Amino acid sequence: MDKPRVAGMTATLLLTLFIVTAAVAQTLRPAPVLHDLAGRDECLMCHQVGAMEVVTDVPETHAGWQSGTCLWCHHPNSPMRTIDPPTIKHDIAGRDDCLMCHAPGAMEPVPDTPDNHEGRESTHCRMCHHPAD
Repeated sequence: MDKPRVAGMTATLLLTLFIVTAAVAQTLRPAPVLHDLAGRDECLMCHQVGAMEVVTDVPETHAGWQSGTCLWCHHPNSPMRTIDPPTIKHDIAGRDDCLMCHAPGAMEPVPDTPDNHEGRESTHCRMCHHPAD
């Protein structure tokens, strides 16, 4: 096979791989809010299970979450939709209370939670951050 043809096939393969990877990454991200948020800041008024027949219900995995937490993941510009959160770089066995170490000022060499995580509890951390393989 000649070099220009191989180069063309390689470029096509790489472009296809990039497009598929980007598409898969987007499907793994939380769905964005598709309606205007003005006057609609109480998500559970409509999305609570059984509240409105034509509106998507909150999934079972979101049990116990309050309306104020929805936009952390579902706002169109949320970091959950635009970046990949850092992985957990240590073993989590027996360390499920993340804020025991990561609360601001708790342990000097340990990274603090950033300011934009204010109001979040340890139960929220693993919604975004997962152990590194």
